[in-house]
Amino acid sequence: MTPHTRPARRTSHGATRRLQRVRRAALASITAAAISTLGIASAHAEPSSTPTRVRLEFTRGPGAEHCPDEQFLRAETARRMRGVDPFDAEAPLTMTATIERHRDELAASMFLRDSNGRGLWADGFSTRNDCKRLVAAMALSIAVLLDDAAELPAAPASPAAPTAPAQPAEQAMHREEPCSPDRPCPPQPGPAPAPAPPSRKTPPVRAPIRRSAPAVPAERFRWVAGLDAVVGLGLTPGVSVGPALSIGGRWPAWSVALEVRGLSSLAEKTEAVDVSVSTATTDIVFCLDRRILFACGLAELGVLRAAPGVPFDAASRRNLSAGLGARAGIEWPFSENVSARALADVVHPVVAAAIRRHPGAPTPERPVWSAPALAVALGIGLRMNL
Repeated sequence: MTPHTRPARRTSHGATRRLQRVRRAALASITAAAISTLGIASAHAEPSSTPTRVRLEFTRGPGAEHCPDEQFLRAETARRMRGVDPFDAEAPLTMTATIERHRDELAASMFLRDSNGRGLWADGFSTRNDCKRLVAAMALSIAVLLDDAAELPAAPASPAAPTAPAQPAEQAMHREEPCSPDRPCPPQPGPAPAPAPPSRKTPPVRAPIRRSAPAVPAERFRWVAGLDAVVGLGLTPGVSVGPALSIGGRWPAWSVALEVRGLSSLAEKTEAVDVSVSTATTDIVFCLDRRILFACGLAELGVLRAAPGVPFDAASRRNLSAGLGARAGIEWPFSENVSARALADVVHPVVAAAIRRHPGAPTPERPVWSAPALAVALGIGLRMNL
């Protein structure tokens, strides 16, 4: 081989190498463009902020029938979540929302539980009278919770099927080229190891439970006082009217009070004879309270006073009376400490009072007036928490 032929071979071989590199680069570019166009390559997108979906159970209890309905709560929640409706009847999580009246307040409570009934979250509010604002506050609380999926347990993801690792286009070009003494063949990859079988039991993810103050504070003993205007039938001759004062204690479900009433008869004559009659009674009243209704039992002790004219004796006559009875009524709160009430009493005299023409006569005589078997009293007034 002459010295003039060796440079020509090196030049020819170098040109061949450069041409191969150009072809490989062009083919790699075409392959990458095709992969990108057809969407074969794996895309790494940012995780979406899709809110957690729940099943809604909305209840308006007694005293809250006038509050906005479930459609208002759904629409207000979707508005707070920028138009996204998070409620789904098939969702595994359940959101229970309830509105009830507790005496003089409307209380809203919300609970989130999983498919097993385990509590995950709770919240509550209360208001005096603005129920629409109360439901709007519930929607805001639900929206804030569901918009932050980190506070809730995530559903376990199903194991993805193993995929073969993508290989660059240039490596594929190398496998297609025949091996030569100048470029040895690259090592062939061995078979991929089989993936380990997924575990059948996935440990539950425990989410933090948001603890909040109860919707309505627990009630305790309170002193109460009442002032009523009373109309009586059967307590004196004819109709009697007068005031009633009471003071007592109240617990969440029952109360006890001491009540004093003073009634004067509107009748000026009894059997065509002038007489002024009044009565003073003291009642001990035990009541069971249920929202705005109450039912009571009472024991009564009274004094009947008759100031007679001729032919009655000149001195006023007093005699005792005692009875047992029942009371029923309704109480409507105006504010936290003041409420109006209406009541009705029915009393049976165990010791009946009577008015006699000659109380000191040695021979019993027919009474001018005697208490009937049942006496009725109707009252209306105010009750105040002290």
